[in-house]
Amino acid sequence: MIKTYDSNYRGPCPAEAAEQTTFFNQLRLLYPQWAALAFHPRNEGALTQAQVRRHKAEGMLTGVSDVVIIGTPPFLCELKRRDKTKSRLAKKQIDFLNNADAVGAFACVAYGHECALEAFREWLQIVTPMTGSGLLSNSEKSLQLTAIKLLKNTRKPTAKRKTEKNAI
Repeated sequence: MIKTYDSNYRGPCPAEAAEQTTFFNQLRLLYPQWAALAFHPRNEGALTQAQVRRHKAEGMLTGVSDVVIIGTPPFLCELKRRDKTKSRLAKKQIDFLNNADAVGAFACVAYGHECALEAFREWLQIVTPMTGSGLLSNSEKSLQLTAIKLLKNTRKPTAKRKTEKNAI
């Protein structure tokens, strides 16, 4: 089931692009380890028919969500304006989210960056923990490097291995 996050706000609100920019800025600020795996697939805009054919041949998929975050399960969020009445979901966007949901992705529609962050935080509760994944904070990286240096300094030199020539 596609989850919907709506604050029920109705009134003046920023454009979708501004909501998306704010969401990614907040993600980079609050969750930098996840921001490193988050992206917006550029699959909209004015293209010629030849460009559309070439892009589709290269793998462009119409309807892909605005926010994609790699994880288990992946986070897919179609981000719309805060006022739901000022946005429209395209059929291909709904189809994409339904297909993603059917294979186990976290698929949602969020109206505004605050609702997208709420959806992201809910996803954090179910995503597989990142331990051992290589996604470490700077302090964790620093501790890991210190531990590696200590190990290297405390290792005893190993005896030289006999070569085949010496063994005969």
